[in-house]
Amino acid sequence: MYTTRTLLPTRLPQRGATKAALRRLQTEDAGQSSVLILGMLLVVLLLVAVMAGATAVNLEARKLLSAADGAASAAAQAAEQGASGPTPRVSSDQVRAQAQNYLTVSGAHGRFDDLVVSRTWVTDAGETAHVELAAVVDLPMVSVILPAQVPISVESHARVSLNR
Repeated sequence: MYTTRTLLPTRLPQRGATKAALRRLQTEDAGQSSVLILGMLLVVLLLVAVMAGATAVNLEARKLLSAADGAASAAAQAAEQGASGPTPRVSSDQVRAQAQNYLTVSGAHGRFDDLVVSRTWVTDAGETAHVELAAVVDLPMVSVILPAQVPISVESHARVSLNR
């Protein structure tokens, strides 16, 4: 058979003192969970803003890389066969002109903020054209409050080929 045992305090508190102590405990804790919830909500919102910003920068960098690939390819296709040999060659000035022309024709200046051809050069005696583009990305959630912009730059190269 089971027996239950209750532990009684040796001294019983007074009835009025218990109610007052309970009221005091309730008023001391009032609003504490609201502050905690608001703090956690702020941390979550900041985390979402950082992730959205990083994703936006990554996507814009990939789009800019695609434009740089096209500009480098256009520069390599504009190579001219010179008197120095049978292989077509391209100069740094030709690479810059063709890259800027490609960006204008393709409408890349409308897709990117502050788009510039920052650097062009050739290697392998004029057989490889290198193009470096730079632009600015606005951060999606932060730019509403602050003018937050991130500069990005990409580099691409294309090799001149001769088909006979």
